Amino acid sequence: MLGEVIVIGDLKLRDGASGDEYDRLGERMYGIVSGLPGFLSVKSFKADDGEEITVFRFASEQALEGWRTHPDHVEAMKRGHAEFYASGFLQICKVIREVGPFEHG
Repeated sequence: MLGEVIVIGDLKLRDGASGDEYDRLGERMYGIVSGLPGFLSVKSFKADDGEEITVFRFASEQALEGWRTHPDHVEAMKRGHAEFYASGFLQICKVIREVGPFEHG
C-alpha cells in the first residue's frame, strides 16, 4: 500500500540478558501496538547464521509516530537499551511502489 511505512529491526541481545523477561516485555508491547490505529503487522525472521530481523508494517508515518511516542513503548525502549540490547539498528522505510499481489492458479 503506497504510504505504508516499514520498520526493519536487527537488535542483538546481550550475553546474559533474561530471555524470559525480554519475551514478556515483547508480548506486552505487542498487546499495545496491535491495538493502535494504523498498525498492520509484525513478523520476525531468523537466518541460518542466527541473525534475526523483525519487520513492522504501519499504514502511515502518523501511525508509526503514535507507536514511537506511546509512553509505554518509550519506557520499553529505554529498558531495552539499559538491560537487553548489545547492538542493533532500525531502518524506517516508506513504500514507494508496490507490485502484486500475484495469484497463479
